[in-house]
Amino acid sequence: MAFTIEQAEEIKKNLLEQVENLPNENKEQIKEYITGLNEIELEEFLKQNNVRISENNQAGGQQKSVFELIVNNEIPYYKISENKEAVAILELNPLSKGHCLVIPKQKTGIEKINKEVFSLAQKLSKKIKTKLNPDDMKIETFSFQNYPAINVIPVYNERPLKKEKADEEELKKLQLMLSFEKKEKVITLKPKITKSKNLPEIGFRIP
Repeated sequence: MAFTIEQAEEIKKNLLEQVENLPNENKEQIKEYITGLNEIELEEFLKQNNVRISENNQAGGQQKSVFELIVNNEIPYYKISENKEAVAILELNPLSKGHCLVIPKQKTGIEKINKEVFSLAQKLSKKIKTKLNPDDMKIETFSFQNYPAINVIPVYNERPLKKEKADEEELKKLQLMLSFEKKEKVITLKPKITKSKNLPEIGFRIP
């Protein structure tokens, strides 16, 4: 039985509040997705994520790493390229124009990142250098929610590094410009959802 419009809005409000409190640099991506769900899609989303709803429309569950959601194609993102070991995507809150992330497909420690992951990062760095002509490039490893990744950051002398939310149209243009595949599909932040498609799994919990 689908929620009423009022119930759905209350549940989504609760979920968005929980996402806001997560230590997640890409949380805007998750919030955009939740906001775009209708009543039927929201009900299916909660079922697939095993999120329980209390009488006052509060949601509870278990948190899942955003990088796991990305490599499993469970949330939308802007893909640049991938190989058998990693996927390269645009950062939604970039430090500079063209800032990308290279995420291993297998969760491991930073010191155990596969050489194929670094190879993709190097390849992406060269592509950014060619297309955007930055003054320098930074490639650095980091870990978020115990999941490793690699930052590929263009450095422009006249523009200091500063994290800002990227414009959706700008992300689409960068995706087309930097993509290794000529026919790379643009994945928007609000994909159309049908009953035949699997909804992403995002866990939540009550503090």
